[in-house]
Amino acid sequence: MRSLAERFTQVLPDDIDEALLTGSVSRGEADELSDVEMLLVARDTPPPLSALGVEMWQEDFFEHGTIAWYTALFEGEVLEMAGWTHARVEGRLEGILSGEMLDHTRFRFAEALVHGIPLRSAGAIEGWQTRLAEYPEALVPAIVHDASEEWLEHPLGVRAHLRPGGRLALAAMLADDLQNVLRIVFALNRAWEPSWKRLPQLVAPLAVKPERLAKRIDEAVAETSLRKTRELVLDTLLLAPDLPRVVLARERTEQLLRELA
Repeated sequence: MRSLAERFTQVLPDDIDEALLTGSVSRGEADELSDVEMLLVARDTPPPLSALGVEMWQEDFFEHGTIAWYTALFEGEVLEMAGWTHARVEGRLEGILSGEMLDHTRFRFAEALVHGIPLRSAGAIEGWQTRLAEYPEALVPAIVHDASEEWLEHPLGVRAHLRPGGRLALAAMLADDLQNVLRIVFALNRAWEPSWKRLPQLVAPLAVKPERLAKRIDEAVAETSLRKTRELVLDTLLLAPDLPRVVLARERTEQLLRELA
């Protein structure tokens, strides 16, 4: 798949001066269900690719043309590509490194850059990867603090999700809980958080984590289990620094677990 992405890069217009292979292919985790993901960066606005002579399934532009989303069929394979401007990449990096953009949707951009494979570059990709080579220590308490917020709710409010007919709301809450667990675990390991696919492979190298992390997440999801989810939350909070919000979240979680026993 990498060679296919390299061939596609050769036909890209000159307006795109940075092209990066991202996703499972760049991490060496691709399987038969994987598509090819790329980040294409232009000095000005991302150009249309419909004139390349390849089959375009999608070509949409957003935010005054500073973002594009392309889906193409090339040599029988699906390519999913984001088109950005240099200014937008720089702004995202600044937001992440300064702690202003901590939400998972925007924050995971760092991991895509760090593990991305340059296919075309005028030098910017190396600079971006250098800036992200070291995980800023200040981000650890910032992410822990941000991710712990939902666990400050009084146990009575949490237990209201167990009412009959509330399984959908409960499932949504538990999904948020488990993603926040992962955010904290990756922060504690000074590792850029990825998308949450292939959890066993993602968490295996991490030194600091609750026991059986990936399996416990699967069990909690399969059973829509509030108890198992919050047990994992508590084990994660016990690994975190003693920030005021963390201490209170531990207390609230312990109280909830006693009431669920």
